[in-house]
Amino acid sequence: MPSLALLLLTYGVFGWLFASCDWRVWLLEASLVLLIALALTAPLTSLQTCLTNLLQSDVRAFSSVILGAFGTVVMLCWIELFVRVLVLASAGALVRLDLQAAGYTDIKAFWILAMVSLAGLSVGLSVHLGISANCWR
Repeated sequence: MPSLALLLLTYGVFGWLFASCDWRVWLLEASLVLLIALALTAPLTSLQTCLTNLLQSDVRAFSSVILGAFGTVVMLCWIELFVRVLVLASAGALVRLDLQAAGYTDIKAFWILAMVSLAGLSVGLSVHLGISANCWR
């Protein structure tokens, strides 16, 4: 599937961008990768259940609106980071659609998304660290 190559390349660039960071940032990136893969493969019924529980009372609805407004402000203040996460989620969504059309189950789709994404992240990290350490000579 060409979308898997696009996903690998997208996460490779993401790994390249954060390769010079600390190992704690690498763990945060890996957690983000797994979170995006999980969000893309979770059934929509669980999302619907969460949203209906949030909006059952007026206080919960008001709190969710305030929290949504705060999230929007944070998103606009850190637009560069949000755009990167949006590109990662878009590439993952494209692969998820291809896997769904091919008839893969949610569990298999999660593992394929997670493994290809983590592989792309590690390739980007490795290539950047290899080039910066002059290992290619």
